[in-house]
Amino acid sequence: MISIKRKTIAGILLTAFVLFLFQSYVSAQTAEDQDNETRSNPPQAQFTAEGVAGCLRCHAGDHSSVMAETAHGNEDNPHTPYATNGCESCHGPGSFHSSRARGGVGFPALMTFRGGEEPGQEQNQACLDCHGKDLGELQGIEWEGSRHQDIHLTCGMCHESHLASNPMKDLETQRAKCGLCHRGQVEDHFDNLPCSTCHDVHAL
Repeated sequence: MISIKRKTIAGILLTAFVLFLFQSYVSAQTAEDQDNETRSNPPQAQFTAEGVAGCLRCHAGDHSSVMAETAHGNEDNPHTPYATNGCESCHGPGSFHSSRARGGVGFPALMTFRGGEEPGQEQNQACLDCHGKDLGELQGIEWEGSRHQDIHLTCGMCHESHLASNPMKDLETQRAKCGLCHRGQVEDHFDNLPCSTCHDVHAL
């Protein structure tokens, strides 16, 4: 009788152990499948609910706060970044960038428009998403197939949006910027004409 009970207990324990191993295997496979699914279809960053206010909590310097004084910061114009998704309209959805949900690990940088830090095509596309089409009275620019596109210029190499005034509309600053590449042509032309009087630099 005792021997039978021992065999029964041993059988129960063995069955429980096998079930435990099986459940562990199933759990491991499920976790691996979920991990593979995450790698294949990673979660996408979303636009944040706080918008500009959320960005300015960390990026509170003059370089960022001045945007409210620029054409991009005009909330009354429905075509502007500030009237849509704020800073994220240009720099990209910031839910991952601003989240602490990952234990402070990995605050991926957003689009910075600083020369070659990101692929030029991505930088330019962020600008062309708006400026490539008509925005009310502002006509969309031509860029595709232009000489400046062909030599891989980015919009940020000539333009700075974080300024209260647009230096490319000023005679001296425009000629100085164009002269970085076209010094001979600038020096040979009249001193009182900006380059844009004759040239559509986006379509060249």
